Amino acid sequence: MGRSSTARKGAARDAASKVAQQRLSVLELARELGNVAEACRQRGMDRTSFYEWKRRFQTHGFDGLKDLPPIHKSHPQTTPPETV
Repeated sequence: MGRSSTARKGAARDAASKVAQQRLSVLELARELGNVAEACRQRGMDRTSFYEWKRRFQTHGFDGLKDLPPIHKSHPQTTPPETV
């Protein structure tokens, strides 16, 4: 039979935690090496992302390394279509 919605939610949480764990490992590698550029080069990522993750980790902890929810399409300050 198919998976239940709770099983899918658990899988989504596991995927989010896996991504966060990978990002944390880059932060730890940079600390071990003492060189952010080398850690980013080894993991194939740019330093801008590294510093964004580092800031989010410092302010929000492990949960800050998880992907942010998508931005909703209708923003309250969006210019009305008739004005555009």
